[in-house]
Parts: sequence; structure tokens; C-alpha cells
Amino acid sequence: MFEAVKNYPYLKYKNDEIHLYDKRIDSYLSKKETPIFIYLEDRFRNNAEILKQNLENNIPNLFVSYAIKANYLGRILLDAKKFGLGIEVMSLFELKLAQEAKIPNKNIIFNGPAKTEEELDFALSKKIGHLNVDSLNELILAESIAKKYEMVQPITIRIHPQLDDKTEKRMLIKKNSKLGIDYSRGIKLFEYAKKSKNLNPVGVHTHIGTNLTSHDFYDELLGFLNKYITDLEKKNGISINNINLGGGLASKSILDENGFQIEKLGKQISSHISNIDEKTIIFEPGRYLIEDSFIAITQVLRTKKSWGRKWAFTDIGANSLIPMRYSHYKVIPQKYKGKGQYTNIGGPLCLPVDVLTDESVDFEIEEKDLLIVLNCGAYTMSMSEQFGYPRPAIYGLNQNKEMELIKLADDIDIMVKESF
Repeated sequence: MFEAVKNYPYLKYKNDEIHLYDKRIDSYLSKKETPIFIYLEDRFRNNAEILKQNLENNIPNLFVSYAIKANYLGRILLDAKKFGLGIEVMSLFELKLAQEAKIPNKNIIFNGPAKTEEELDFALSKKIGHLNVDSLNELILAESIAKKYEMVQPITIRIHPQLDDKTEKRMLIKKNSKLGIDYSRGIKLFEYAKKSKNLNPVGVHTHIGTNLTSHDFYDELLGFLNKYITDLEKKNGISINNINLGGGLASKSILDENGFQIEKLGKQISSHISNIDEKTIIFEPGRYLIEDSFIAITQVLRTKKSWGRKWAFTDIGANSLIPMRYSHYKVIPQKYKGKGQYTNIGGPLCLPVDVLTDESVDFEIEEKDLLIVLNCGAYTMSMSEQFGYPRPAIYGLNQNKEMELIKLADDIDIMVKESF
């Protein structure tokens, strides 16, 4: 039971009750109704610092940019800026969120396979530092807008690497995906940008997965990238200054469970990339930074037994905890009462996919018990919806370990009125 929190230093069981930063977790509720989310500022900062420090040991020029799509709450963006992170965006909405958070334009990365003219015009008018291009037509459109503003826009081309067939099968984003282009067409885009007076091809971008925990995968990817970049520089005369490795890392806690070491990743990059002193290595992490920086507190509404199984239903559901295939939610009890019958945990929605975890838990659960959901900070707030139930309130635990309201819970009466 206690093994469940060994990779979460902010959590500890004392006298069989879970404590958050040495304070009983139920004391954070006070008169607040469940369910609630709690954002842990210290964990977000710690994740960012560990990532940067361990990579910087082997990478002279490092730029880490938070992927806003993982969780775009304003408080998170302000903290990302405070912790020295850039911001990676994929839409005009996210561009404007970055502007509202006053992220320096040079620290914004703009991704996406189908950027509109309005989006590109806005981005280039702000002189954003990094534009990742996904197609020839987009490159031509960016060129025309850059010409209008009498500027030279730095360009990075997103390519899909050529890897071993066995590796390709393991990847989330495959070569037939809508994202990125094949390596040979990528060269044509680089050549086009090189000839343009308003474009400057400076980087290669690749992103092909999520929840990555394999060092072996990076060996193969980095080997391909180094050869590709070497060919661009020697055969095509194109100087590559930026290597954008995207995001995709699993959360800090999951990497710790799997023995993945950030410093070893830095050594892999340093050993594979030629002339690394002359390159800027870019990362776009979202999940790694924010997933385990949130917990949720929920109450058990009902239990039942059926077909030899025990179920416990909570007051938080899949409208807030998106039932993503690659999520790593973990559920632990507020008060450990000993081992009990293996129990499946589901939310209150009338949906078969409304489950909090694919794994049964073996601790005793009764109605009205409080449960804690871990690893719920990534792609929950940003993808949540008002399906059947209101979305919970979100609180932040600041550096002084004081609770601050970040976002009100949805109001049922307002939800009803907006439906008519």
C-alpha cells in the first residue's frame, strides 16, 4: 500500500492517514465540497528545475518550453514564466493565452499542421521566436506574411524520422500520421526556405510519442537526427542551429518508477549530436511538468458487487478525468483501513469508460470514504467538459502551503440556463 506514494515526495502516510506536505489531506478541504483539484506549485517548480539542471550538465545550450495544451490554466502559465520556461502553442487561442501571461515573444514556439492565415499573421506580427512548419503550403504562406512585414522569420521544419520498423510500431505518432512530413520532403522544404529572402531555416523538429520511458528509443532517434542534420549542412549548405526534440516524456513520477534518468538522456544527446556546442537543444514538455503536479480529492458515493466484482463510484468522473488511453491515474485512500476485496473504481457518469483506473485496488473502501487521485494534471483541465456533471473547483497550494482558489466549480444553474 505505502509503495503507491514512494515516488511522490509531497505525500506520506502517518498513522494510516495520507498527509500532503505534512498536513492531513482532509484538512485542506475544510468546508469545501468534493470533488476538488489541487495544483502543487512546488512540484511544478521542482519538475522544471530537475529537468533543466540534469539536461544542462551535458547540453550547453538548452531551451525548455512548456506545452500549453497539457494544461492552460492562467496560473500555470504565469508559473511557467516565473520558472524560466518558454511556451509551446498550437492555435490562436493558445497564442493569446501566452500573450496574456506576458510570455516573451522570443520564447514562444508555434506548432500545428494547419495554421490559418490569421494565426500565422498574428504570430509573425508579434515576432515569435520559433515557428515549426508542417507543410510546403504553410511555408509559402508564412513567407508571404513575412514579406508583408518586411522581416526574416526563423523556420523549423517538423519531420517524421526514419526509424527501425519495430520502433515505428511502438510509436504513438507513426509515419502515416497527419503530423510531420517524411525526411525527403523535409529536405525540399529546407531548400525552399534557404532560397527565400524572408525565411531562415534554422532548425529540425520531431515529436513522435507520449509517455516515453525508453532510453533505447532516444538512441535510435538521435542517431537518425544527427545523420539528417549532417546531410543538410554538408550536402545542402543549410546550417541547423536548433534541434527540437518535442515533448512526450512521461511524468516525473512515472519516469522514476521506470528508472529513466534525465541526466542519462542529456548524455545520450551530447554523445549523438555532432558539434553540440553550436546547437540549441529544445524540449517541449507538458505531461512531464504538470501531470503529477495535481491531485484530486473525491468522495465515494456508492459501492456495489456484481459478477464477482466490487465497484466503488466516486463523485469525480470522466468529464474531468478524461479517459485517455495514455493516462496514469492512481487512486489511494485518505485513510488506510487495511486490505480488502479488490475493487474497481469508477465515476458517476452513465458511461462504461468512466473509470478512474484500469487496475483494481486492494484496500478497504466504504461509502463516504475520501480517495486521492494522483497524476491528474495533464490533459484534464484543458480537455474537460460539462458532460452530465459540473466540473470541479481548482485550488492552488502556493509556496507557503496556503490554498488559493484558481477556478470556481461550474455552476449547475448557469449550465441549465446556457442550454436554453
